Amino acid sequence: MNVFFVCGAPKSGTTWLQRVLDAHPEVMCSGEGHFIGRFTVPLAEVIRKYNAALVTEATRVYEGRPYYGQIDQAEFDELARAFILRRLTSRGPGPQVRWVGDKTPRYALHLDALHRLFPQARVVYIVRDPRDTLMSRVGHAVRANMADAVEPGSERRLQVMRTGVEDWARNVRPIAPFAAAHPGLVHRLRYEDLLADPHGETRRLFGFLDVAADAPTVEAVVSATSFEAQSGRSPGEEDLSSFLRKGVAGDWVGRLEPEALAMLEETCGELMRENGYV
Repeated sequence: MNVFFVCGAPKSGTTWLQRVLDAHPEVMCSGEGHFIGRFTVPLAEVIRKYNAALVTEATRVYEGRPYYGQIDQAEFDELARAFILRRLTSRGPGPQVRWVGDKTPRYALHLDALHRLFPQARVVYIVRDPRDTLMSRVGHAVRANMADAVEPGSERRLQVMRTGVEDWARNVRPIAPFAAAHPGLVHRLRYEDLLADPHGETRRLFGFLDVAADAPTVEAVVSATSFEAQSGRSPGEEDLSSFLRKGVAGDWVGRLEPEALAMLEETCGELMRENGYV
């Protein structure tokens, strides 16, 4: 079974991308497994303590001749890989499924660890204008019972945006170096391009995985995963109570405070231009 991982800065369209992939009959894309941050990182600490206890007991009980050796990196990776594969296939992929994957936005921070566990795994990465991700984060804050986040200039709003600026840079920065070091393993797409040309971008995405990308398949997936189909609303019709808030690009225009734009330029300016956002 082929494995892939989907990532991108939070509020960049990763859930939409997951649904596009999962709608293809040869692909199963789940989310959010957080396999590195919530499993292998804590597991590494468990293994460290286990190995330390083995040393102590070998010294105190067996005169330095333990029955069990230390768990090394290879055995650790074997344990982690088995767990992740079991989770990736826990939905019971049918015989037609050729790819199983997981969408967790912050995998962008753990690409080297994922590559060590799955050297042939592919990475699908989506990037979005950070100015729009800030507006999306404000909307998400309202859903999280922080209503004052919508008030222009409020401390809560600026705090949400400050976190968003740092998060965008942190999750975007590792992609280009990883892609350069591992040619052919990364497919990058932009949220705005997926909005403007869903058929073309979806066809290219499926081509990256070498699965069926014929017109009927692409049309079926695009129709099933459009903003209208998923939310029951037209793009631009905002609902702050919904995870699918608005479904448009350029929502930031005329709505971001100078303080937010200044924070973006200072922290993300170069990265924004590298990704085509000016």
